[in-house]
Amino acid sequence: MKRERFAWITIVPTVWLVACTVTAGLEKVFDPDPAVGFLSHAVQFGQAAVTNRILAPATTLDQMRRVIFNDYVDAALAALAVALVIVMIIYAIIEIPKAMHTPKSTVLEIGGGAEAMAGGGDD
Repeated sequence: MKRERFAWITIVPTVWLVACTVTAGLEKVFDPDPAVGFLSHAVQFGQAAVTNRILAPATTLDQMRRVIFNDYVDAALAALAVALVIVMIIYAIIEIPKAMHTPKSTVLEIGGGAEAMAGGGDD
């Protein structure tokens, strides 16, 4: 809508949100502490399962295998979430300059506007 002077109102919280999301996602996937990282937790449970040792909260080896599988699924989903955020940022970096250099508004509103609400629209 060509109101660049107000862009900081959404940019500042977005930068903070992206920084927190990407940092947390990467920590959840790759942190070496098994209490935090999915992969290190899976490795810890995997090593215990190989020696037939059962770690809490599991009570059977089958539950140990389920915890390991779930950790790998969680790691993959967290990595996917981080990847999606990064792709969206890259797309924004590519598209925002295009929109800035377009002389007309790049916003297209469909449906009723102020005219339609006042009874002057074609709807």
